[in-house]
Amino acid sequence: MNQEGEDLPLSLKELEEYFNDELEEKLKEFRTEKIEKGISNKPMKLIWMRVARESFRDAVETIADIQLPHLSVASGSDKGDFVELIYHFMVNYGYPGQETALNLKVHIPKDDLTIPTITDIVPGAITTEREKQEFLGIDVIDIPDDRRMWLDENYPEDKYPWRWDDEGMESMSRHVHEKEQTFEKPVSERVEKEEDGD
Repeated sequence: MNQEGEDLPLSLKELEEYFNDELEEKLKEFRTEKIEKGISNKPMKLIWMRVARESFRDAVETIADIQLPHLSVASGSDKGDFVELIYHFMVNYGYPGQETALNLKVHIPKDDLTIPTITDIVPGAITTEREKQEFLGIDVIDIPDDRRMWLDENYPEDKYPWRWDDEGMESMSRHVHEKEQTFEKPVSERVEKEEDGD
């Protein structure tokens, strides 16, 4: 494979063979699926694969060998004893109707919440990596910029809003919807009425 895209687009079957050949025993899970979406039932192709943390960068480099990586975001969730990160890539992008969503999962144990940065492979990953540090407490090794991006500087450094095991989060959360004043009429009608002097 190469980043020039000369071998693209690749079918789901070709992608499955490629990842199985390149990653072999590093793959902990692998499945493909096609789903239909939208009014026209346009088929969407997806790949779900999981690797061990030690093989994470190898997997990202394997994706990069197909095509310059297109990373949308990394999602993360607290699963109890570990945090699951899912890096959402697109393969065959630039080939309308041939795009394949590739979801790369990695499980990180809570007693060692570290993962290496991929910003040297995918520079745009910095935003999503910083988000995972702030909200899940992941320590992204060698991240080029580890400053806070989303949470206020007064927010405690040892509290992570997306973690289920953090105590004291309830007192730090604002439940605006419970205190909101509700009106029977839309704002536009109330404003008009006030302007008319009623």
